[in-house]
Amino acid sequence: MKRRKFIQTLGATAPIAVAANSVDSAPDSIAVTRTDEPRVFVSDDGRHGAPLYQFAPELEPADHAFVLDQLVGSGVDTLIYFAGLEGGVALYDSRVAQKWGDNVVKWKHPVFYRAARHIQQLIDDGYDPLKVLCDRAHEKRVWLIASNWVGLQGGDRTIDGGFGRKSDFVYDNPNFQVGMENDPRAEHVDSTRFSFLHDEVREERLSVFEEMLTRYETDGIELNLVDFAPFCLFSQVGQLFEVLTKWLRDLKEMAQRAEQRQGRRKRIYARIPSHPDAWKVLGYDVAAWIEGKLVDGFICLPALMEDPMDQAPEISEIVRLTRGTSSRVLTALNDTMGRQFERYATAPMTWAAAANAYDQGADGFGISNYHHSPNGWPWTAEEYEKFRLLGHPDLLATADKLYRARSMPRGISDGYWLPGVMPLLPQVLEEKKPVEAQLRIADDLKKWEALGRIASVRLRVRLTDIEPSLNEVHIELNGRRLPDRMLKLTDLTYRLYELGAINPYGFVYEYTLPAEWYPIHGNNTVRITLTEHDPNIDLTFQVVDIDIVVNYRVHRHFERSPVDY
Repeated sequence: MKRRKFIQTLGATAPIAVAANSVDSAPDSIAVTRTDEPRVFVSDDGRHGAPLYQFAPELEPADHAFVLDQLVGSGVDTLIYFAGLEGGVALYDSRVAQKWGDNVVKWKHPVFYRAARHIQQLIDDGYDPLKVLCDRAHEKRVWLIASNWVGLQGGDRTIDGGFGRKSDFVYDNPNFQVGMENDPRAEHVDSTRFSFLHDEVREERLSVFEEMLTRYETDGIELNLVDFAPFCLFSQVGQLFEVLTKWLRDLKEMAQRAEQRQGRRKRIYARIPSHPDAWKVLGYDVAAWIEGKLVDGFICLPALMEDPMDQAPEISEIVRLTRGTSSRVLTALNDTMGRQFERYATAPMTWAAAANAYDQGADGFGISNYHHSPNGWPWTAEEYEKFRLLGHPDLLATADKLYRARSMPRGISDGYWLPGVMPLLPQVLEEKKPVEAQLRIADDLKKWEALGRIASVRLRVRLTDIEPSLNEVHIELNGRRLPDRMLKLTDLTYRLYELGAINPYGFVYEYTLPAEWYPIHGNNTVRITLTEHDPNIDLTFQVVDIDIVVNYRVHRHFERSPVDY
């Protein structure tokens, strides 16, 4: 059997010899997927799209490892595994935190009951669930980053006790909850979240992250800094900057000691909003973390965890701060879209987001959702085809793409309060009051047009409740009004498909763009103006979706469907 040796690169913060147990070997039959550093990741909470919820008892260790096995050969090199729950309980045999279900008298939820039984059964059989994943990750050469909450959610034992998701530490210390505050932003956040200004809270969280670094052969940890934030009252955020930085310094020292003992690089990643204005609001001194070499990488979301899909979060400042340092930048896509025909981002949407990430200087890209199951679970061939390209900016350059303006899922109101993110659709379209949106494009369309590689470039605007024959709409791209000769209208006023009517009612305005009208590389502005409004209807028109679709040929004159018969 031919052996491949892989020596992990240790950073300057840990100038040590690599221990013998960090030399991995694998037979030729194993797909070696690991890169020199995490580059393409998926997040998984280990529950929803995983055996803990979906497999009937009993579990074998190989069953539990399936959540990692599905990554092998996919193009995804890193699993960010949520090893705990929002209330402080662990999904493994922790010595410092309670396991899921340890403090339950009577269960109130059959799925949570199953998950807790699975965890306890594996432990009783002699298999620590987190160690099972670590061992499998080393065997299959996938990076395993163990994630957990920095901010905890409080709770009441009489209400939450039958779910098992919260620890006695949470139940016994309601005094650590942030509580109500007379700040307009506070209505959008959970008042039961714990304050990180309490010594006991910081110590409890520190012990949990230390354990994942030192007791387990993880490749590092991820700090979830986008849930239950800010970790104090809004009026106290000024105190959090220094407190959180000091806590990170203590954690980094623990990671370095773990590196010494295990001979394995221990990375600290932080999941943060991408815009510096958001850091100020939340009390995150990101510049100090980089300067002090406290964080090895940042996973950048547009804002908080559940905010709508954004294919181009602003990462210029974090890229600027990290260049020339050992810190890396990975951009995350929350690919939940919530549309009638697609709940999740399609492959061209995901490729567009990844291309934008690399174009702005990111070192990697991934999916930030708690689980990834756009076509159910386990993954289908569609997921594997999508993931295959994500680590390759050169291949993404000529992948089909769909760039889409940020738009809320239907039925969800905008409760967004963090600064630094572009305005959301839908927006009301009133007469002579234009609506504008920006779409960032990574493609060099002029280059590929010259090579005959462009099949089509289309701009689409979806308007609700409008009848184009009775209303006049002007649409501009980068300050130039698009002529009617390019326009194709698609009527959705009332269209039936197999499951009912398409909604929302309205029309799609679609423009097929010739080369002289192509979007530019970078930010493009689309402007919609209702110049004449039908006086006989009392309805509010909305701009609900704007997108730019780029389709490529694999070579000039090479059409995918060359003949009809």
